[in-house]
Amino acid sequence: SLKAVVDSCVEAHPSINTASTSGSQTNDDIEEMANSYFQKIYTSEQNIGEVISMLKKFKTSGNPRENDIFACMIHNLFDEYRFFSKYPDRELQITGIFFGMLIQHQLVSSITLGIALRYVLEALRKPPSPNGTTSSSGKMFRFGMFALEQFKERLHEWPQYCSHIVQIPHLKRGYADLVGEIEAATSISDGQVKSIMGGSSGGSGAGVDGNSIFSDKSGNAAVDDQTPIGSGVPSSVDIRVKSPSIGNITPKELSTNLGQNPAINSLHMTNTVMTPRLQKEVNINMPIRKVAIFGPGLGRAVTDHIEGADVQHEAPPDTILDRVQFLINNVTMSNVDGKAQDLKDMLASQYFGWLGHYLVVKRISTQPNFHSVYLAFLDQLGDYGKGLVEAILSSVYLNVGKLLRSPKITTSTSERSLLKNLGSWLGQITLARNRPILQITLDCKELLFQGYETGMLIAVTPFVAKILEGAKNSIVFRPPNPWLMGLLSVFRALYGVDDLKMNIKFEVEVLCKNLGVKLEEISLCTETLAKRLPPVKTRNPDFNTKSSMGGNTNVSNTGQTPMSSQSASAPSTPSKISTPDRKQGSQDLAPAAASGMAMAATAGSANGPFSSIGASSSDTSAQDQQQTVIPNLAAYVTINPNFVSGNITHALLKRTVPIAVDRAIREIIQPVVERSVTIACITTKEIITKDFAMESDESKMRKAAQLMVANLAGSLALVTCREPLRASVVTHLRQLFMSNLTGAGGNSPENVQLNDQEQSTIENCVEECANDNLELGCMLIEKAATEKAIRDMDEALSPALTMRKKHREQTGQPFYDMSIFGNGSQRYPSALPEPLRPKPSGLRNEQLLVYEAFQRMPRQPTVPPSQVQPGSSSSSQAGNGGTNSAFSTTSSKSTSAKVDVEALSTIAGKLDNAVTSLLNAAGSRSSDITLSRLPSDHEVKQLLHAAQQMVTSTNSDGSLISTETDAVLGFSQGIFKRLYELHLTEPLRLESFVALLEALSQCCRQLGQDLSTWATYAPTETEGQRDLHRTILLLLMRSHLLDVAKLDEYLEKSMENGRNSIWVQFTLLFVRTAVIEKIFNPTELPKAIAILSRISEKSGENNQISHILRLVEDMNSSSLSNEPKGRSTPDNVAATVSGLNALVGKPDKPTHEQSSSISAASLSNLADATKRASEAILAISRDDPSGLKQQVMLLLDGWMRINSENNGTGKALQFMQLLQQHGVGKNEEQTERFFRISTEILVEAVLKSSNGEESKSPKEQRTLSYNVIDSYSKLIHLLITHMNSGGSSEQVANERISLLNQILGITVRTMMAHYQRAKMEDGGMIQNWDQRPWFRLFLNFLIDLNSPSPVLDPISFGILNVFGTAFHVLQPLVVPGFAFAWLELISHRMFLSNLLLLKGQKGWALAHQLLIDLFLFLEPHLRRTELTEAMQHLYKGILRVLLVLLHDFPSFLASYHLSFCNVIPENCVQLRNLILSAFPRGMVLPDPFTPNLKIDLLPEIAKGPIILSNVAGPLSAIRADLDSFLKNQEPQELLPRLLPFLVKEEGKEIDAPRVNALVLYIGIHAIGRLHNSHISHNLAHTKEVVVLQKLMELNDKGRYISLNAIANQLRYPSSHTHYYSCIMLYLFSEAKDDGVREQITRVLLERLIVHRPHPWGLLITFIELIKNQRYKFWSHPFTRCATEIEKVFESVARSCMTPGAQRAGTVGSGDVSQ
Repeated sequence: SLKAVVDSCVEAHPSINTASTSGSQTNDDIEEMANSYFQKIYTSEQNIGEVISMLKKFKTSGNPRENDIFACMIHNLFDEYRFFSKYPDRELQITGIFFGMLIQHQLVSSITLGIALRYVLEALRKPPSPNGTTSSSGKMFRFGMFALEQFKERLHEWPQYCSHIVQIPHLKRGYADLVGEIEAATSISDGQVKSIMGGSSGGSGAGVDGNSIFSDKSGNAAVDDQTPIGSGVPSSVDIRVKSPSIGNITPKELSTNLGQNPAINSLHMTNTVMTPRLQKEVNINMPIRKVAIFGPGLGRAVTDHIEGADVQHEAPPDTILDRVQFLINNVTMSNVDGKAQDLKDMLASQYFGWLGHYLVVKRISTQPNFHSVYLAFLDQLGDYGKGLVEAILSSVYLNVGKLLRSPKITTSTSERSLLKNLGSWLGQITLARNRPILQITLDCKELLFQGYETGMLIAVTPFVAKILEGAKNSIVFRPPNPWLMGLLSVFRALYGVDDLKMNIKFEVEVLCKNLGVKLEEISLCTETLAKRLPPVKTRNPDFNTKSSMGGNTNVSNTGQTPMSSQSASAPSTPSKISTPDRKQGSQDLAPAAASGMAMAATAGSANGPFSSIGASSSDTSAQDQQQTVIPNLAAYVTINPNFVSGNITHALLKRTVPIAVDRAIREIIQPVVERSVTIACITTKEIITKDFAMESDESKMRKAAQLMVANLAGSLALVTCREPLRASVVTHLRQLFMSNLTGAGGNSPENVQLNDQEQSTIENCVEECANDNLELGCMLIEKAATEKAIRDMDEALSPALTMRKKHREQTGQPFYDMSIFGNGSQRYPSALPEPLRPKPSGLRNEQLLVYEAFQRMPRQPTVPPSQVQPGSSSSSQAGNGGTNSAFSTTSSKSTSAKVDVEALSTIAGKLDNAVTSLLNAAGSRSSDITLSRLPSDHEVKQLLHAAQQMVTSTNSDGSLISTETDAVLGFSQGIFKRLYELHLTEPLRLESFVALLEALSQCCRQLGQDLSTWATYAPTETEGQRDLHRTILLLLMRSHLLDVAKLDEYLEKSMENGRNSIWVQFTLLFVRTAVIEKIFNPTELPKAIAILSRISEKSGENNQISHILRLVEDMNSSSLSNEPKGRSTPDNVAATVSGLNALVGKPDKPTHEQSSSISAASLSNLADATKRASEAILAISRDDPSGLKQQVMLLLDGWMRINSENNGTGKALQFMQLLQQHGVGKNEEQTERFFRISTEILVEAVLKSSNGEESKSPKEQRTLSYNVIDSYSKLIHLLITHMNSGGSSEQVANERISLLNQILGITVRTMMAHYQRAKMEDGGMIQNWDQRPWFRLFLNFLIDLNSPSPVLDPISFGILNVFGTAFHVLQPLVVPGFAFAWLELISHRMFLSNLLLLKGQKGWALAHQLLIDLFLFLEPHLRRTELTEAMQHLYKGILRVLLVLLHDFPSFLASYHLSFCNVIPENCVQLRNLILSAFPRGMVLPDPFTPNLKIDLLPEIAKGPIILSNVAGPLSAIRADLDSFLKNQEPQELLPRLLPFLVKEEGKEIDAPRVNALVLYIGIHAIGRLHNSHISHNLAHTKEVVVLQKLMELNDKGRYISLNAIANQLRYPSSHTHYYSCIMLYLFSEAKDDGVREQITRVLLERLIVHRPHPWGLLITFIELIKNQRYKFWSHPFTRCATEIEKVFESVARSCMTPGAQRAGTVGSGDVSQ
């Protein structure tokens, strides 16, 4: 029977039954996937080329699912043909191009090819629309043209098809060129057609009737109905198929037809037709899905393509235009009436179109905070402004339409922000003013529905919500207005849609709150929503994707780690985690996690389906990880086991901390990323467009833009997210803890009663967990911002980049973007100085360095310290009952798992952190630290030992299964890539990572081969990259990690048989280092050595190659082969920079570390420094050989000629080789002689260059010629930059610093000796010594060696340190005649700013030392009542330097205020005010004149200032007793001997630095004890106040110094300012006599009556003193003792009591009297 046959078939082929039961479920899934790919095309998420490539893969794939998706996409596209005439223009163009590319790339064949060609032909036969109109037939014609354009190259395959096309009348009339091309293609292929068809044409049409798809619609047959189609089209094309009969083809049949080979079809010319039987057999009902289209029916604002949209409005004349823009820029709420009247007077109504467009584009759309100001401004315009309101409204609708039609509106946060701002304005200017938004203009309800259908709710919802917010102030449109409630019901229905993103729901909630409507009270319109097309939720920005949650994740483990597998998507979504070319290790947390947050960063946070936190504590780790949307976050969260106590268990922490971190990140990532990316993109685009206007190379422009925008966006996101993230983590973690403590009983957290100890434990745990994981969250947010910024920047610059590419390909001429000069109203670039303007030649290399400086080092995830236990082993774990360890390599379920890559990743992260900590602690000597110098018990070596133990505990034969090998290789590749992101200044980090690779190679044999391959693809474009590459190769060779044969082939290929000089030099240095450090025997590189030998034979004078080859021969003949196989680790530490101090007898300690009042012995020591230098020079010069000066003069003369000829660097390098032959740079004695005598000769030549002119008066100086000094400076620059005696890059860098140190030391000694000789000639008084040659010499050195340079930038700190040390030796106290030049040098932009900008504030101490040197020299002069003319000029220069520091580096001045005040005399009030007015950058000072200002309530008052000065140094003699007294008020004898201690040893004067230190030390101790809690109420009878009151017993001079020391702490808002303000007021109120009060008043008043700036704390204290009736200030007689004094008090009080009089000058800013 039939049933028996069916049962037997099912038994033999079970898949038949499976297919019949699962077919309906699969069809929906395939349909959804097919539609999602179409959606990506129309939303520009994927370009057409990418989809075509994907379809090619699907077509030829052996995966039935991919075949079905391919067939479904073709079916849906063909079925949609009848609706093409209704498509908007943009979507129609995309569809036509896609349709044509399917034909061009042979993705359709056989039956489907015939249908596709027929559709295009039918579309081309439709008449085009007349100009300015749009019709259905015209749209179809446009579709046909777009499609035809794509497969023109294949038309010659179908001659008969071409003949039909060329006979279309309107095509011949309007597109003659196209017809000509088609006819030409047809004529070329005629011969081929006849040869292929032979004589079969007569009988081939047996099955063809008159229903050919190529018959003319008018009934006129274009060709004979029996004529075959042509040679290129397989005759299986059914000429009788009618559109859209594709609907009757099964997906299987369609897939089969589409999969046929076109080449085979073109050879077999059998004309098969689709018989009725075949049609019956293939009949199947395949579900047809209509694709939703955004746009139709939304109103004129969206659907109309306004022709005048891009028409420029008539602009007013430039003078009026500038005035109007200035007026708009300065309008505020307080001056809108005046500004409105000004606009009426200056602007005619004919320019309203321009002004409306300007306001919308430049102001309204980007400045939502000023909407109220602009509305008030329009109101003030009255009837005059009605036309302007209409112009603004028209421009708003126009720009809303543009944004809604934009393909980037769902992906670009900046465009959505603009749309949201326009919606807010539209609601305020219409609904809020009882003016309707007409449906014919903008249908808001349909806009929401279509946004729901097409995945645009992410943009539409905030826009419509902002519009409706305007109704809250409306009389007509506020609830219960039916129009408004109808829209709210749509919002309510959308709010209930499953999986809708939280940020969209949040917009609805905010709207309801603003309108005063409860969401649950709004009626639903679910029936209407149900009638709309349901959206495709896959990759839909409106919905949460659950790919990272539990479910079937069929992703191959090849090359993937647990992290990447967690983030892999469902099987239906193509995985982008790993590619065949790149195996990703688990250490790459940032890319994976950032990609997991990509949707959250674009569209806001989204709540995933979290399971109950209060569930059983036995949840597995995998379940915990599934509770976080960010992939594998739990593996990187830090959990401190020290907090496990009581109810807080390790399981609770492990379960809740990742969830809290995940929620916190997703909660703040959207606004942070959106704001950061928007600001960064706008800034970058403006600057890049200007700088690269004349740059033809689009790759340079793209790279520069990406580097800049990534740096800006990442930095902005980092500084913006830190505190909000910390607070959010704390909040979520506290909630999760409380939820857990409620238990299963269901009590709300509010009803849970905890005792104080439990509450304190929870709070401490929450705070510490938040702090531990803050860096991880910041890193992920920074990464997301960086990646999104790069994407947005690429989109923003895409037109400019394409323009440059096309221009280069078409013309080959330089590109000039003149658009930046086109707008005459633009200030830039015409207002830029000449060096900054774009040049026709593009950007120079040194200018591009500005953008390369934006390069960011990738931030690595902080590895949880609790997961790394270097000392643990497998045996100890067993003994401890199986405690967790990051190094556990076995599984309880299987013993086959050999390598735990995740644990290795943890070790790698911990290793990186340990190296970073060590290098940071080492400071400037970090480049000296190598692995061999570390003790065996150091953390770095323990971590490496732990990694080695882990891999050696596996099978020693190195055999791993495939998945394990892929995992290890993926992890190793991540480490290898990290090597090329490091710097040569960190040899320890390089060696550590290579050692980790060496450990991994023991368990994975494949690693050595892959490393050899990876090394050939390393970046080597720049000299710095090649230096790093050479060092890494040497380290890998030392560890036996490279295949020597492959390395030999690589070097041979790179040298190009000796033609590539760069790689020849690379190989030379590589071989030389290998020989010298005995890393390996270079004879193992026979091919590379052979090339070097040939080069050496051809150029006999090339001594360098011959020398290296001899070294190789010597090494080969030596006993190297007898050495053990394990090669010894060379010590790569070069000689450190020797200081200049010992050369000139510098004092033993820096001045700022001693008492700030310099002693007589120190002063004498400094004054005699020039004498000692002169004696040293004289002693050295006695040993100079005869004729040495003449030899040096000849060498210098030769150099001058070479430099003047300017023939490139060839001769210059030869000259440097000549110097080396004379021992310069190699022999220390010869080097000293050459530079010393050269300096003497040059200075003498400059001084004689005044053409014999004598100055007529002492004030007139002769003009000098500095040509010889300038030329000599270039020689020094070349010597240092080209100094390279071989070895590692670190050794070369240290050699360069050492040479600079030697040159500057010789120059400094020579100058001091020259100064001493002039001093002796003038009888001890300097009168005729000229500092100008020396200034020019040092200035040239400073500029040349500190300018941006890829060679010297890595050693910039060393260079600045050498210069700073030299300047310290030449301080004015040593060489007073050099004081003006010295001040100019230390304040130069190439020195002081670079020094203070060094990372980690490494240059601050040196800059502080130099300023102390300056103040020490100036101190005795400033104590005089009158300054000489020279000192007045010097003082003025110092003021300017301090003003620059106050503006650019205020934190530097604020941190060292104590030591600066120690060396500034008491009478220099303004100079001291400059330093005390400095406050940290970013702090906003509260207005001190605010009525009833409570400074103790300011948040800044709780924080202490940063103090870098040595506070306790001057108190070392009594510090122990002082600490004991402040703690226990013992010993009692401290107070009697305190005052004598403050007197100088030499006399009876009070030592001001000791008093300053004592006052600050006491305050720090008091603040630490009082904790700012009601300081003013707790001062009385405290031990600190007792000491301070003791200071009031000093004489008038001592008391004045003490009060000044207190006033020095009245600075910016901080705990110190608050405390000392209270102290000053307390001393005033508690003083026993008016003498103390009068002195307090004097100290405050003399600081206020000088020119600004005035410290904020000083103003606060004085205002409180004169305003608070408690102190009865005006009742004291000293305020009325004299008429002049009384007037001064009244003047100061008037300015302090009246805020308006003082607001004109901001505290801490303003002019300084000169």
